[in-house]
Amino acid sequence: MAAAPTSRNPTIRCHSGELIPRQRQSTRALRTGTDSYIQWMVKHPHLTEFHSRAEWLYAGLLEGNAKVISYVPQPFTLQVGKRRYTPDCYVLEGAERRVVELKPRGEFDEVLRGPLEAFFAIQGMTFDVVSNESVYERAIEAETWLDIVRVLHLNREMNTVVAEYDVLDLITPGQARRFDDLVDPGDRPSSRLREVAALRLLQRGLLKGDFTKKPLNYDTELTRT
Repeated sequence: MAAAPTSRNPTIRCHSGELIPRQRQSTRALRTGTDSYIQWMVKHPHLTEFHSRAEWLYAGLLEGNAKVISYVPQPFTLQVGKRRYTPDCYVLEGAERRVVELKPRGEFDEVLRGPLEAFFAIQGMTFDVVSNESVYERAIEAETWLDIVRVLHLNREMNTVVAEYDVLDLITPGQARRFDDLVDPGDRPSSRLREVAALRLLQRGLLKGDFTKKPLNYDTELTRT
């Protein structure tokens, strides 16, 4: 498929089936030439590569957004004129499908931006450019979610259904509970089930905590949503 070219805009092409989001494998040159991060994630349940700190932190924010169902870094590759182009991220947020590019100061080549917006609109997607700086401003929040994701991945086989109901019973609507009301700082392994249950409830948006200024710790207050 292709978007119609104009006198100043490049043609955009991709092969049939190429817009099915799946992370493209990075070349060795790209891995060694960028500030790369690798982590197992939850909403992209694979060992995931990120090519910059901004991409990695952005994924953390997506993990903490209860409206986001899934995301895929480097989701597909397009032929844009004579160059190949791979966006930074595909995001499924509710029924909305977004293609995201992360750039310093949110600056993106306007010659490419218009054609890409038009091309993705035809596919039922929006094309967004997010500034790296807006992500860095939320670094504490993002890193907190990345830490939470590590715990959730390590305990992915744990059955917390009953423990989740117990946590919700402890935190009544309109009342806050400290994290150490759920997790015993002196014997954390004994309360691991309840800890993982609380973290899963946080990620699903059934509990909330403020991670904008301080990371999750024992005195973090959690409330029902």
